[in-house]
Amino acid sequence: MKSTKNSSPMERGRKLRRSGQIGLMTGVLAMTLAACGGSTSSTSSSSTSKAVTQLTIEGNTSPMTVNNLNPFNGNLGVTLMYNTLMLVNPINGTMAPELATSFKAVNPQTLEFTLRPGVKWSNGTPFTAADVLFTFNMLKKYPALDGGGLWNQLTSVTASGNTVIFKLNQPDVPLNLSLAAVPIVPASVWSKVSNPATYTASSPVVTGPYTLGSYAPTKLVLKKNPLSFEASQVVPKTVALLVGSSAQATNELLVASGTYDFSYNYFPDVQKTYVSRDPKHNIYWFPAGGVVALYMNLTQAPFNNASFRQGMSWAINRQAVENKAVFGVESVAPQTGLILPGEKAWADPAIPNSGLITKNDAKALADFAKAGYREVGGKLVNSAGTQASFAITVPNNYSDWVGASQQIASDLGQVGIKVTLNEPTAAVYTTNTEAGQYQAAIGSFGGGGSAYSAYNPALNSAFAAPVGTSAVSNWERYSSPTTDQYLNQLAAATTQSQMIKATYPLQEVMYNQVPMINLYYGGMWGLFSTRHWVGWPSAKNPYTLPATWNDDLLAILLHVRPA
Repeated sequence: MKSTKNSSPMERGRKLRRSGQIGLMTGVLAMTLAACGGSTSSTSSSSTSKAVTQLTIEGNTSPMTVNNLNPFNGNLGVTLMYNTLMLVNPINGTMAPELATSFKAVNPQTLEFTLRPGVKWSNGTPFTAADVLFTFNMLKKYPALDGGGLWNQLTSVTASGNTVIFKLNQPDVPLNLSLAAVPIVPASVWSKVSNPATYTASSPVVTGPYTLGSYAPTKLVLKKNPLSFEASQVVPKTVALLVGSSAQATNELLVASGTYDFSYNYFPDVQKTYVSRDPKHNIYWFPAGGVVALYMNLTQAPFNNASFRQGMSWAINRQAVENKAVFGVESVAPQTGLILPGEKAWADPAIPNSGLITKNDAKALADFAKAGYREVGGKLVNSAGTQASFAITVPNNYSDWVGASQQIASDLGQVGIKVTLNEPTAAVYTTNTEAGQYQAAIGSFGGGGSAYSAYNPALNSAFAAPVGTSAVSNWERYSSPTTDQYLNQLAAATTQSQMIKATYPLQEVMYNQVPMINLYYGGMWGLFSTRHWVGWPSAKNPYTLPATWNDDLLAILLHVRPA
Protein backbone atom coordinates (compact mmCIF):
# COMPACT_ATOMS: atom_id res chain seq x y z
CA MET A 1 0.00 0.00 0.00
CA LYS A 2 1.28 3.39 -0.87
CA SER A 3 2.46 5.71 1.85
CA THR A 4 0.04 8.52 2.55
CA LYS A 5 2.70 10.77 3.98
CA ASN A 6 3.00 12.35 0.56
CA SER A 7 0.04 13.29 -1.59
CA SER A 8 -0.42 11.49 -4.86
CA PRO A 9 0.14 13.38 -8.10
CA MET A 10 -3.53 14.17 -8.64
CA GLU A 11 -4.31 14.71 -4.93
CA ARG A 12 -2.25 17.85 -4.44
CA GLY A 13 -5.21 20.12 -3.80
CA ARG A 14 -6.18 18.91 -0.34
CA LYS A 15 -2.83 19.82 1.15
CA LEU A 16 -2.81 23.32 -0.32
CA ARG A 17 -5.87 24.88 1.31
CA ARG A 18 -3.64 26.86 3.65
CA SER A 19 -2.10 28.84 0.80
CA GLY A 20 -5.47 29.39 -0.81
CA GLN A 21 -5.06 27.03 -3.74
CA ILE A 22 -8.53 25.59 -3.28
CA GLY A 23 -11.43 28.03 -3.56
CA LEU A 24 -13.56 26.47 -0.85
CA MET A 25 -17.13 27.68 -0.98
CA THR A 26 -19.43 28.10 1.97
CA GLY A 27 -22.54 25.96 1.87
CA VAL A 28 -24.33 27.80 4.64
CA LEU A 29 -21.87 30.58 5.49
CA ALA A 30 -22.17 29.46 9.10
CA MET A 31 -20.12 31.44 11.57
CA THR A 32 -19.97 29.20 14.65
CA LEU A 33 -17.62 26.41 15.61
CA ALA A 34 -19.00 22.95 16.28
CA ALA A 35 -19.35 22.05 19.93
CA CYS A 36 -16.18 20.81 21.55
CA GLY A 37 -15.73 17.21 22.55
CA GLY A 38 -15.66 13.83 20.89
CA SER A 39 -17.51 10.57 20.87
CA THR A 40 -14.75 8.46 22.33
CA SER A 41 -14.24 7.86 26.00
CA SER A 42 -11.00 6.77 27.63
CA THR A 43 -10.10 4.35 30.37
CA SER A 44 -7.03 6.32 31.37
CA SER A 45 -6.89 7.29 35.03
CA SER A 46 -7.54 10.92 35.85
CA SER A 47 -4.22 11.16 37.65
CA THR A 48 -2.42 10.14 34.47
CA SER A 49 -4.33 12.54 32.22
CA LYS A 50 -3.86 15.47 34.62
CA ALA A 51 -0.11 14.96 34.49
CA VAL A 52 -0.06 15.15 30.69
CA THR A 53 -0.07 18.68 29.33
CA GLN A 54 1.66 18.04 25.99
CA LEU A 55 -0.05 16.74 22.87
CA THR A 56 2.24 14.85 20.48
CA ILE A 57 1.82 14.71 16.72
CA GLU A 58 3.74 12.66 14.18
CA GLY A 59 5.27 15.06 11.68
CA ASN A 60 7.12 14.49 8.44
CA THR A 61 9.60 11.69 7.95
CA SER A 62 12.49 14.01 7.08
CA PRO A 63 14.37 16.08 9.68
CA MET A 64 13.52 19.76 9.94
CA THR A 65 16.97 20.99 8.96
CA VAL A 66 15.88 24.63 9.29
CA ASN A 67 13.64 26.20 11.90
CA ASN A 68 11.37 27.58 9.22
CA LEU A 69 8.24 29.12 10.74
CA ASN A 70 7.22 31.08 7.65
CA PRO A 71 3.44 30.48 7.48
CA PHE A 72 3.53 30.24 3.68
CA ASN A 73 6.20 27.57 3.33
CA GLY A 74 7.34 26.59 6.81
CA ASN A 75 7.48 23.47 8.93
CA LEU A 76 4.48 21.42 9.99
CA GLY A 77 2.71 23.06 12.93
CA VAL A 78 2.99 26.65 11.76
CA THR A 79 -0.79 26.66 11.20
CA LEU A 80 -1.22 26.70 14.99
CA MET A 81 0.71 29.95 15.18
CA TYR A 82 -0.68 32.21 12.47
CA ASN A 83 -4.42 32.80 12.29
CA THR A 84 -6.34 33.14 9.06
CA LEU A 85 -9.44 35.28 8.58
CA MET A 86 -11.76 32.31 9.10
CA LEU A 87 -11.63 28.55 9.68
CA VAL A 88 -13.30 26.33 7.10
CA ASN A 89 -14.94 22.98 7.71
CA PRO A 90 -13.69 21.06 4.67
CA ILE A 91 -16.49 18.52 5.03
CA ASN A 92 -19.37 20.89 4.35
CA GLY A 93 -17.75 24.21 3.51
CA THR A 94 -19.04 26.14 6.52
CA MET A 95 -16.89 28.86 8.07
CA ALA A 96 -16.09 29.80 11.67
CA PRO A 97 -14.65 33.07 12.98
CA GLU A 98 -10.95 33.60 13.44
CA LEU A 99 -9.40 37.02 12.80
CA ALA A 100 -12.65 37.88 11.04
CA THR A 101 -16.04 37.43 12.67
CA SER A 102 -18.22 37.61 9.56
CA PHE A 103 -18.22 37.47 5.79
CA LYS A 104 -20.52 39.04 3.20
CA ALA A 105 -20.71 38.89 -0.57
CA VAL A 106 -21.80 42.43 -1.37
CA ASN A 107 -22.07 41.37 -5.01
CA PRO A 108 -20.34 38.70 -7.14
CA GLN A 109 -17.22 40.88 -7.45
CA THR A 110 -17.06 42.44 -3.98
CA LEU A 111 -16.35 40.36 -0.88
CA GLU A 112 -16.11 41.73 2.65
CA PHE A 113 -14.70 40.40 5.92
CA THR A 114 -15.33 42.15 9.24
CA LEU A 115 -12.40 41.82 11.64
CA ARG A 116 -12.44 40.80 15.29
CA PRO A 117 -11.71 43.72 17.64
CA GLY A 118 -9.16 43.61 20.44
CA VAL A 119 -6.78 41.03 18.94
CA LYS A 120 -3.10 41.39 19.86
CA TRP A 121 0.08 40.05 18.35
CA SER A 122 2.28 37.97 20.64
CA ASN A 123 4.58 40.96 21.16
CA GLY A 124 1.66 42.94 22.56
CA THR A 125 0.98 45.23 19.61
CA PRO A 126 -2.61 45.49 18.29
CA PHE A 127 -3.77 43.56 15.25
CA THR A 128 -5.48 45.86 12.73
CA ALA A 129 -6.85 45.90 9.21
CA ALA A 130 -3.48 47.30 8.13
CA ASP A 131 -1.94 43.87 8.82
CA VAL A 132 -4.45 42.23 6.50
CA LEU A 133 -3.83 44.77 3.76
CA PHE A 134 -0.08 44.39 4.14
CA THR A 135 -0.30 40.57 3.95
CA PHE A 136 -2.31 40.52 0.74
CA ASN A 137 -0.24 43.23 -0.91
CA MET A 138 2.87 41.26 0.05
CA LEU A 139 1.45 38.28 -1.88
CA LYS A 140 1.02 40.58 -4.87
CA LYS A 141 4.59 41.83 -4.62
CA TYR A 142 6.03 38.35 -4.06
CA PRO A 143 4.10 35.92 -6.29
CA ALA A 144 6.09 32.98 -4.90
CA LEU A 145 4.00 33.36 -1.74
CA ASP A 146 0.74 33.55 -3.67
CA GLY A 147 0.51 29.83 -4.32
CA GLY A 148 -3.19 29.99 -5.13
CA GLY A 149 -2.80 32.79 -7.66
CA LEU A 150 -5.21 35.03 -5.75
CA TRP A 151 -3.94 38.15 -7.49
CA ASN A 152 -4.98 36.67 -10.82
CA GLN A 153 -8.52 37.33 -9.59
CA LEU A 154 -8.07 40.29 -7.25
CA THR A 155 -8.00 43.90 -8.39
CA SER A 156 -7.68 45.56 -4.97
CA VAL A 157 -7.77 45.02 -1.22
CA THR A 158 -8.86 47.99 0.88
CA ALA A 159 -10.24 48.65 4.34
CA SER A 160 -12.94 50.77 5.89
CA GLY A 161 -12.53 50.68 9.64
CA ASN A 162 -12.71 47.01 10.68
CA THR A 163 -14.00 45.87 7.30
CA VAL A 164 -11.65 44.52 4.63
CA ILE A 165 -12.98 44.79 1.07
CA PHE A 166 -11.77 42.53 -1.73
CA LYS A 167 -12.55 43.60 -5.30
CA LEU A 168 -12.42 40.92 -8.00
CA ASN A 169 -11.85 41.23 -11.73
CA GLN A 170 -14.76 38.89 -12.46
CA PRO A 171 -17.59 37.23 -10.49
CA ASP A 172 -16.07 34.65 -8.16
CA VAL A 173 -17.85 34.39 -4.81
CA PRO A 174 -16.22 30.98 -4.09
CA LEU A 175 -12.91 32.83 -3.82
CA ASN A 176 -14.06 33.89 -0.34
CA LEU A 177 -12.63 30.85 1.34
CA SER A 178 -9.34 31.03 -0.50
CA LEU A 179 -9.09 34.55 0.87
CA ALA A 180 -10.18 33.35 4.31
CA ALA A 181 -7.41 30.73 4.33
CA VAL A 182 -4.46 33.11 3.92
CA PRO A 183 -2.33 33.37 7.11
CA ILE A 184 -2.04 36.97 8.26
CA VAL A 185 1.37 38.34 9.28
CA PRO A 186 2.27 41.49 11.26
CA ALA A 187 3.12 44.46 9.05
CA SER A 188 5.42 45.89 11.71
CA VAL A 189 7.70 42.85 11.45
CA TRP A 190 7.39 41.62 7.87
CA SER A 191 7.69 45.09 6.30
CA LYS A 192 11.33 45.03 7.41
CA VAL A 193 12.03 41.64 5.78
CA SER A 194 14.10 41.86 2.60
CA ASN A 195 12.63 38.72 1.00
CA PRO A 196 9.48 37.27 2.63
CA ALA A 197 9.63 34.21 0.37
CA THR A 198 12.86 33.02 2.01
CA TYR A 199 12.28 34.48 5.48
CA THR A 200 12.25 31.76 8.16
CA ALA A 201 10.52 33.79 10.91
CA SER A 202 12.44 31.76 13.49
CA SER A 203 11.35 34.17 16.25
CA PRO A 204 7.74 34.54 15.17
CA VAL A 205 5.26 37.24 16.13
CA VAL A 206 1.83 35.65 15.85
CA THR A 207 -1.83 35.88 16.85
CA GLY A 208 -2.48 32.13 17.01
CA PRO A 209 -2.92 30.08 20.20
CA TYR A 210 0.64 28.70 20.03
CA THR A 211 4.08 30.14 19.45
CA LEU A 212 7.60 28.74 19.39
CA GLY A 213 8.69 26.76 22.42
CA SER A 214 11.81 24.97 21.22
CA TYR A 215 13.28 23.67 18.01
CA ALA A 216 15.41 20.66 17.12
CA PRO A 217 15.75 18.98 13.73
CA THR A 218 13.69 16.03 14.97
CA LYS A 219 11.29 17.83 17.31
CA LEU A 220 9.43 21.13 17.19
CA VAL A 221 7.64 22.14 20.40
CA LEU A 222 5.03 24.87 20.43
CA LYS A 223 3.86 26.54 23.62
CA LYS A 224 0.73 28.49 24.44
CA ASN A 225 0.60 32.10 23.36
CA PRO A 226 -0.97 33.83 26.40
CA LEU A 227 -1.99 36.88 24.36
CA SER A 228 -3.97 34.88 21.82
CA PHE A 229 -7.73 35.38 21.77
CA GLU A 230 -7.89 31.56 21.59
CA ALA A 231 -5.57 30.90 24.54
CA SER A 232 -8.43 29.84 26.81
CA GLN A 233 -9.94 27.62 24.10
CA VAL A 234 -6.93 25.31 23.66
CA VAL A 235 -6.08 22.97 26.55
CA PRO A 236 -2.67 21.41 25.73
CA LYS A 237 0.02 23.66 27.16
CA THR A 238 2.48 22.44 24.57
CA VAL A 239 2.28 20.66 21.23
CA ALA A 240 5.20 18.52 20.08
CA LEU A 241 5.71 17.61 16.43
CA LEU A 242 8.10 14.68 16.11
CA VAL A 243 9.82 13.54 12.95
CA GLY A 244 8.50 10.08 12.11
CA SER A 245 10.22 7.05 10.66
CA SER A 246 10.41 6.56 6.91
CA ALA A 247 10.61 2.78 7.41
CA GLN A 248 7.06 1.46 7.22
CA ALA A 249 7.51 -1.34 9.76
CA THR A 250 9.14 0.98 12.30
CA ASN A 251 6.56 3.64 11.62
CA GLU A 252 3.67 1.25 12.24
CA LEU A 253 5.21 0.12 15.53
CA LEU A 254 5.80 3.68 16.75
CA VAL A 255 2.30 4.80 15.83
CA ALA A 256 0.49 1.76 17.19
CA SER A 257 2.42 1.75 20.47
CA GLY A 258 1.13 5.19 21.44
CA THR A 259 4.21 7.30 20.68
CA TYR A 260 1.91 9.90 19.16
CA ASP A 261 -1.50 11.19 20.19
CA PHE A 262 -2.29 11.95 16.55
CA SER A 263 -0.82 10.57 13.36
CA TYR A 264 -1.76 10.71 9.69
CA ASN A 265 -1.11 7.28 8.16
CA TYR A 266 -2.85 4.70 6.05
CA PHE A 267 -2.54 1.26 7.67
CA PRO A 268 -3.92 -1.66 5.68
CA ASP A 269 -6.21 -3.79 7.86
CA VAL A 270 -6.25 -0.97 10.40
CA GLN A 271 -8.10 -3.00 13.00
CA LYS A 272 -5.28 -5.52 13.13
CA THR A 273 -2.29 -3.26 12.58
CA TYR A 274 -3.42 -0.38 14.81
CA VAL A 275 -6.58 -0.80 16.89
CA SER A 276 -5.86 -4.31 18.20
CA ARG A 277 -2.48 -3.26 19.62
CA ASP A 278 -4.24 -1.05 22.16
CA PRO A 279 -8.00 -1.48 21.72
CA LYS A 280 -8.77 0.67 24.78
CA HIS A 281 -7.12 3.73 23.31
CA ASN A 282 -6.33 3.34 19.60
CA ILE A 283 -9.07 4.68 17.36
CA TYR A 284 -9.17 5.85 13.75
CA TRP A 285 -11.31 7.88 11.39
CA PHE A 286 -10.81 7.58 7.65
CA PRO A 287 -13.34 10.06 6.18
CA ALA A 288 -13.57 11.04 2.55
CA GLY A 289 -11.11 13.71 1.51
CA GLY A 290 -11.76 13.63 -2.23
CA VAL A 291 -12.95 11.42 -5.06
CA VAL A 292 -10.74 8.82 -6.74
CA ALA A 293 -11.70 8.62 -10.40
CA LEU A 294 -10.81 7.02 -13.70
CA TYR A 295 -9.76 9.82 -16.04
CA MET A 296 -10.07 9.26 -19.77
CA ASN A 297 -8.31 11.23 -22.47
CA LEU A 298 -11.32 12.81 -24.17
CA THR A 299 -9.27 13.84 -27.18
CA GLN A 300 -8.99 10.18 -28.22
CA ALA A 301 -11.47 7.62 -29.50
CA PRO A 302 -13.44 5.92 -28.08
CA PHE A 303 -13.37 8.25 -25.05
CA ASN A 304 -14.52 11.21 -27.12
CA ASN A 305 -17.94 9.54 -27.27
CA ALA A 306 -20.15 10.18 -24.21
CA SER A 307 -22.17 7.00 -24.81
CA PHE A 308 -19.02 4.91 -24.68
CA ARG A 309 -18.04 6.58 -21.40
CA GLN A 310 -21.52 5.90 -20.04
CA GLY A 311 -21.15 2.25 -20.97
CA MET A 312 -17.84 2.03 -19.12
CA SER A 313 -19.42 3.64 -16.08
CA TRP A 314 -22.20 1.04 -15.97
CA ALA A 315 -19.72 -1.81 -16.49
CA ILE A 316 -17.52 -1.01 -13.47
CA ASN A 317 -18.27 -2.56 -10.07
CA ARG A 318 -17.34 0.36 -7.86
CA GLN A 319 -17.70 -1.55 -4.60
CA ALA A 320 -15.32 -4.24 -5.86
CA VAL A 321 -12.89 -1.52 -6.96
CA GLU A 322 -13.00 0.10 -3.51
CA ASN A 323 -12.54 -3.26 -1.77
CA LYS A 324 -9.52 -4.06 -3.92
CA ALA A 325 -7.98 -0.64 -3.40
CA VAL A 326 -8.58 0.18 0.28
CA PHE A 327 -10.16 -2.95 1.77
CA GLY A 328 -13.61 -1.53 2.44
CA VAL A 329 -12.63 1.40 4.70
CA GLU A 330 -14.12 3.99 2.30
CA SER A 331 -17.41 4.31 0.42
CA VAL A 332 -18.13 4.28 -3.28
CA ALA A 333 -18.50 7.75 -4.79
CA PRO A 334 -21.53 9.05 -6.69
CA GLN A 335 -21.03 9.97 -10.33
CA THR A 336 -22.12 13.54 -9.46
CA GLY A 337 -18.77 14.21 -7.78
CA LEU A 338 -20.33 15.24 -4.47
CA ILE A 339 -18.90 13.93 -1.21
CA LEU A 340 -21.70 12.43 0.82
CA PRO A 341 -23.08 12.79 3.40
CA GLY A 342 -21.34 16.15 3.99
CA GLU A 343 -22.66 17.61 0.72
CA LYS A 344 -26.03 15.83 0.81
CA ALA A 345 -27.91 19.15 0.84
CA TRP A 346 -26.43 19.92 -2.58
CA ALA A 347 -27.60 16.72 -4.30
CA ASP A 348 -29.74 17.25 -7.42
CA PRO A 349 -33.08 15.50 -6.71
CA ALA A 350 -33.53 14.78 -10.42
CA ILE A 351 -30.55 12.40 -10.44
CA PRO A 352 -31.53 8.86 -9.37
CA ASN A 353 -30.09 7.22 -6.27
CA SER A 354 -28.08 10.35 -5.37
CA GLY A 355 -25.84 9.62 -8.35
CA LEU A 356 -24.66 6.23 -7.05
CA ILE A 357 -24.26 3.71 -9.87
CA THR A 358 -24.49 -0.07 -9.55
CA LYS A 359 -22.80 -2.29 -12.13
CA ASN A 360 -25.23 -3.18 -14.93
CA ASP A 361 -23.74 -4.91 -17.95
CA ALA A 362 -26.99 -4.79 -19.91
CA LYS A 363 -27.11 -1.01 -19.66
CA ALA A 364 -23.40 -0.89 -20.47
CA LEU A 365 -23.86 -2.86 -23.69
CA ALA A 366 -26.82 -0.68 -24.68
CA ASP A 367 -24.69 2.45 -24.33
CA PHE A 368 -21.81 0.84 -26.18
CA ALA A 369 -24.23 0.09 -29.02
CA LYS A 370 -25.12 3.79 -29.19
CA ALA A 371 -21.41 4.48 -29.59
CA GLY A 372 -21.14 1.96 -32.44
CA TYR A 373 -19.74 -1.00 -30.48
CA ARG A 374 -21.18 -4.49 -30.08
CA GLU A 375 -20.08 -7.66 -28.36
CA VAL A 376 -18.90 -10.40 -30.72
CA GLY A 377 -17.38 -13.60 -29.40
CA GLY A 378 -16.65 -12.04 -26.02
CA LYS A 379 -15.02 -8.96 -27.55
CA LEU A 380 -16.46 -5.45 -27.76
CA VAL A 381 -15.77 -4.38 -31.33
CA ASN A 382 -16.50 -1.38 -33.55
CA SER A 383 -17.94 -1.45 -37.07
CA ALA A 384 -14.51 -2.40 -38.43
CA GLY A 385 -14.31 -5.38 -36.09
CA THR A 386 -11.55 -3.86 -33.95
CA GLN A 387 -11.72 -4.66 -30.25
CA ALA A 388 -11.96 -1.74 -27.84
CA SER A 389 -8.74 -1.64 -25.84
CA PHE A 390 -6.73 0.84 -23.80
CA ALA A 391 -4.17 1.14 -21.02
CA ILE A 392 -4.68 2.65 -17.57
CA THR A 393 -1.70 4.71 -16.44
CA VAL A 394 -1.02 4.49 -12.70
CA PRO A 395 2.10 5.12 -10.59
CA ASN A 396 3.83 1.82 -9.91
CA ASN A 397 4.30 2.52 -6.18
CA TYR A 398 0.66 3.43 -5.53
CA SER A 399 -0.54 -0.08 -4.89
CA ASP A 400 -4.06 0.98 -3.91
CA TRP A 401 -4.52 2.65 -7.30
CA VAL A 402 -2.87 -0.33 -8.99
CA GLY A 403 -5.39 -2.59 -7.24
CA ALA A 404 -8.25 -0.36 -8.37
CA SER A 405 -6.95 -0.50 -11.94
CA GLN A 406 -6.74 -4.28 -11.86
CA GLN A 407 -10.37 -4.54 -10.78
CA ILE A 408 -11.46 -2.07 -13.46
CA ALA A 409 -9.63 -4.16 -16.07
CA SER A 410 -11.44 -7.26 -14.85
CA ASP A 411 -14.86 -5.58 -14.90
CA LEU A 412 -14.41 -4.11 -18.37
CA GLY A 413 -13.06 -7.43 -19.60
CA GLN A 414 -16.47 -8.93 -18.77
CA VAL A 415 -18.04 -6.70 -21.44
CA GLY A 416 -15.31 -7.38 -23.97
CA ILE A 417 -12.90 -4.47 -23.49
CA LYS A 418 -9.20 -5.30 -23.30
CA VAL A 419 -7.54 -3.22 -20.57
CA THR A 420 -3.87 -3.27 -19.66
CA LEU A 421 -1.91 -1.38 -17.02
CA ASN A 422 0.87 1.10 -17.71
CA GLU A 423 2.83 1.54 -14.46
CA PRO A 424 5.51 4.26 -14.72
CA THR A 425 7.14 6.09 -11.83
CA ALA A 426 5.10 8.78 -10.12
CA ALA A 427 7.17 11.49 -11.83
CA VAL A 428 6.55 10.07 -15.32
CA TYR A 429 2.88 9.56 -14.46
CA THR A 430 2.55 13.22 -13.50
CA THR A 431 4.29 14.46 -16.64
CA ASN A 432 2.21 12.29 -18.95
CA THR A 433 -1.19 12.91 -17.39
CA GLU A 434 -0.70 16.67 -17.20
CA ALA A 435 0.43 16.67 -20.85
CA GLY A 436 -2.54 14.56 -21.95
CA GLN A 437 -0.24 11.81 -23.17
CA TYR A 438 -2.18 8.85 -21.85
CA GLN A 439 -5.33 6.88 -22.64
CA ALA A 440 -6.81 6.48 -19.16
CA ALA A 441 -5.41 7.15 -15.70
CA ILE A 442 -6.39 6.93 -12.06
CA GLY A 443 -6.49 10.29 -10.30
CA SER A 444 -8.56 12.27 -7.84
CA PHE A 445 -10.33 15.57 -7.51
CA GLY A 446 -12.62 17.53 -5.24
CA GLY A 447 -12.81 17.64 -1.49
CA GLY A 448 -12.89 20.56 0.87
CA GLY A 449 -16.67 20.87 1.04
CA SER A 450 -16.75 23.04 -2.06
CA ALA A 451 -18.70 22.28 -5.21
CA TYR A 452 -16.97 25.01 -7.20
CA SER A 453 -13.45 23.97 -6.25
CA ALA A 454 -14.27 20.47 -7.46
CA TYR A 455 -16.10 21.25 -10.69
CA ASN A 456 -14.20 24.30 -11.94
CA PRO A 457 -10.70 22.79 -12.24
CA ALA A 458 -12.13 19.53 -13.56
CA LEU A 459 -14.50 20.93 -16.17
CA ASN A 460 -13.50 24.48 -17.10
CA SER A 461 -12.41 24.73 -20.73
CA ALA A 462 -9.78 27.29 -19.73
CA PHE A 463 -7.76 24.49 -18.16
CA ALA A 464 -8.02 22.13 -21.14
CA ALA A 465 -4.54 22.71 -22.52
CA PRO A 466 -3.67 21.18 -25.91
CA VAL A 467 -2.24 17.67 -25.81
CA GLY A 468 1.49 17.91 -25.30
CA THR A 469 1.12 21.04 -23.16
CA SER A 470 1.06 20.70 -19.39
CA ALA A 471 -2.34 21.39 -17.81
CA VAL A 472 -2.71 22.46 -14.19
CA SER A 473 -6.04 20.58 -14.06
CA ASN A 474 -8.70 19.21 -16.41
CA TRP A 475 -6.28 16.47 -17.43
CA GLU A 476 -9.06 14.76 -19.38
CA ARG A 477 -9.32 17.84 -21.67
CA TYR A 478 -13.08 18.29 -21.24
CA SER A 479 -14.39 21.34 -23.09
CA SER A 480 -17.94 22.65 -23.32
CA PRO A 481 -19.06 26.29 -23.66
CA THR A 482 -22.38 25.36 -22.02
CA THR A 483 -20.63 23.87 -19.02
CA ASP A 484 -18.44 26.96 -18.78
CA GLN A 485 -21.64 29.00 -18.50
CA TYR A 486 -22.85 26.74 -15.69
CA LEU A 487 -19.57 27.31 -13.87
CA ASN A 488 -19.91 31.07 -14.31
CA GLN A 489 -23.40 30.94 -12.83
CA LEU A 490 -22.09 29.07 -9.81
CA ALA A 491 -19.23 31.54 -9.40
CA ALA A 492 -21.68 34.46 -9.39
CA ALA A 493 -24.14 32.95 -6.88
CA THR A 494 -24.26 34.94 -3.64
CA THR A 495 -26.85 33.01 -1.60
CA GLN A 496 -27.02 29.43 -0.46
CA SER A 497 -30.11 28.62 -2.53
CA GLN A 498 -28.51 30.13 -5.64
CA MET A 499 -25.34 28.12 -5.06
CA ILE A 500 -27.19 24.83 -4.63
CA LYS A 501 -29.35 25.30 -7.73
CA ALA A 502 -26.32 26.37 -9.76
CA THR A 503 -24.68 23.01 -9.06
CA TYR A 504 -27.58 20.98 -10.47
CA PRO A 505 -26.64 21.31 -14.16
CA LEU A 506 -23.00 20.56 -13.27
CA GLN A 507 -24.04 17.41 -11.44
CA GLU A 508 -26.02 16.42 -14.52
CA VAL A 509 -22.96 17.00 -16.71
CA MET A 510 -20.99 14.66 -14.47
CA TYR A 511 -23.75 12.04 -14.44
CA ASN A 512 -24.80 12.12 -18.09
CA GLN A 513 -21.65 13.13 -19.96
CA VAL A 514 -19.22 11.24 -17.68
CA PRO A 515 -16.13 13.41 -18.19
CA MET A 516 -14.48 11.09 -15.67
CA ILE A 517 -15.73 7.95 -13.91
CA ASN A 518 -15.96 8.47 -10.16
CA LEU A 519 -15.04 5.35 -8.24
CA TYR A 520 -14.66 5.70 -4.47
CA TYR A 521 -13.65 8.24 -1.89
CA GLY A 522 -10.01 8.88 -1.22
CA GLY A 523 -9.55 8.72 2.54
CA MET A 524 -8.03 11.00 5.11
CA TRP A 525 -6.12 8.68 7.40
CA GLY A 526 -6.53 9.92 10.97
CA LEU A 527 -5.09 7.71 13.75
CA PHE A 528 -5.72 8.83 17.33
CA SER A 529 -4.91 7.71 20.86
CA THR A 530 -7.38 8.45 23.65
CA ARG A 531 -4.84 7.59 26.35
CA HIS A 532 -4.26 11.26 27.16
CA TRP A 533 -6.64 13.27 24.95
CA VAL A 534 -10.20 12.93 23.63
CA GLY A 535 -12.40 15.04 21.38
CA TRP A 536 -10.87 13.90 18.10
CA PRO A 537 -12.93 14.39 14.94
CA SER A 538 -15.08 11.39 14.10
CA ALA A 539 -18.06 10.28 12.05
CA LYS A 540 -20.28 11.28 14.98
CA ASN A 541 -18.55 14.63 15.43
CA PRO A 542 -17.19 15.62 12.00
CA TYR A 543 -16.10 19.13 12.82
CA THR A 544 -13.11 18.91 10.45
CA LEU A 545 -10.94 16.39 8.61
CA PRO A 546 -8.10 14.59 10.44
CA ALA A 547 -5.22 16.40 8.74
CA THR A 548 -1.95 17.41 10.39
CA TRP A 549 -0.78 19.96 7.82
CA ASN A 550 -3.32 22.78 7.55
CA ASP A 551 -6.10 24.62 9.38
CA ASP A 552 -7.74 21.31 10.23
CA LEU A 553 -5.02 20.95 12.86
CA LEU A 554 -6.06 24.20 14.53
CA ALA A 555 -9.70 23.09 14.56
CA ILE A 556 -8.63 19.85 16.24
CA LEU A 557 -6.59 21.64 18.91
CA LEU A 558 -9.64 23.79 19.66
CA HIS A 559 -11.64 20.63 20.41
CA VAL A 560 -9.40 18.15 22.21
CA ARG A 561 -9.67 17.81 25.98
CA PRO A 562 -7.88 15.67 28.60
CA ALA A 563 -8.99 12.05 28.79
